[in-house]
Amino acid sequence: MSNLIEFFRMVLSYLMVFAVIIAVSGVGGFIGVKVWKPKMKSEHVKE
Repeated sequence: MSNLIEFFRMVLSYLMVFAVIIAVSGVGGFIGVKVWKPKMKSEHVKE
């Protein structure tokens, strides 16, 4: 029984780490798109 609890703790900790990585990359991607788009528009204006 203790092995089962330990297994669930391990799985939950891995899922938490995975969720944090997804959240950070998602926020980073969103900010990157927000910052990138104005630069693209200004480059088109210069050309």
